[in-house]
Amino acid sequence: MSIVLIVTDRDVKLLQRHIEAELRGATPVWIYPHIPKPEWVEMAVVWKHPPRVLRAFPNLELVSSLGAGVEHILHDATLPAGLRITRIVDESLTTSMRNYVLMAVLNIHKQLRFYQNNQQEGRWEKPAHIELPLRIGMLGLGALGGSIAASLASLGFEALGYSQSPKNISGVRCLHAGEATLAGFVRQVNLLICLLPRTAATEGILNYDLFRHMPKGSFLINVARGAHLEEEGLLKAMQEGYIREAWLDVFKEEPLPKEHPFWQHPGIVITPHAASITNQENAAKIIAENYRRWKEGKELLFEVDRKKGY
Repeated sequence: MSIVLIVTDRDVKLLQRHIEAELRGATPVWIYPHIPKPEWVEMAVVWKHPPRVLRAFPNLELVSSLGAGVEHILHDATLPAGLRITRIVDESLTTSMRNYVLMAVLNIHKQLRFYQNNQQEGRWEKPAHIELPLRIGMLGLGALGGSIAASLASLGFEALGYSQSPKNISGVRCLHAGEATLAGFVRQVNLLICLLPRTAATEGILNYDLFRHMPKGSFLINVARGAHLEEEGLLKAMQEGYIREAWLDVFKEEPLPKEHPFWQHPGIVITPHAASITNQENAAKIIAENYRRWKEGKELLFEVDRKKGY
């Protein structure tokens, strides 16, 4: 029996070696498309996998995402019924994402882009406010969002969080659906950070109608999924002054097309889906552990609830 790695956007030979080492060579790990015996495959590790590819493995029973997100799996219309699905939740992912968000927040707070523009134009000038007062709203208080919201609060920022279910995070004023509307939540903040999972309910949640409830001159950071953002709505909100600056790491189409209006927009900062990258050695430990647990009939780590979408 074997494990197959179906990952189309990076070299996973290191991941392959680490999983084999964790399993002490007892289970072969193959890299798609070189799969000598498809009928041997019991577990697949996927990221941006080709559609219908999982149908090629008649004995497949377990699928793991190579990251925290699982929408690429759940949105596969050909996903065989009954498959158990897991994901990677790793402290190194949380640390990396936290550092990216803190970098963006501090850049906004200290207005680094104002000084960069001054330097390019040879202008010695201070902004009206040396430090912008920020009221930070976190959309999504899961493993990543909750940790980052707590870190921001520990730095002295006013931090609010919004989630589907009640949360209790030190230093963070947590609101949830049923207690407050999303529109009511964003009225209270001037920096909105999205770390929601991608589900049918959250697609397009960052839209013009939401942005116009925020105070004029607000900020946006999206490090979740490109599908959360209605791109035309953001451009309209920026044109009308609701959003002053947006930091975007994820996009509906990746790589972002060269003709896309985001590239040249003076208020948009673009990074190439690099806020947090899976550490292959750490991921191998989780993948191997889940494979062992599945074989032994034990509870899986970070198993996905298909109904919830995460």
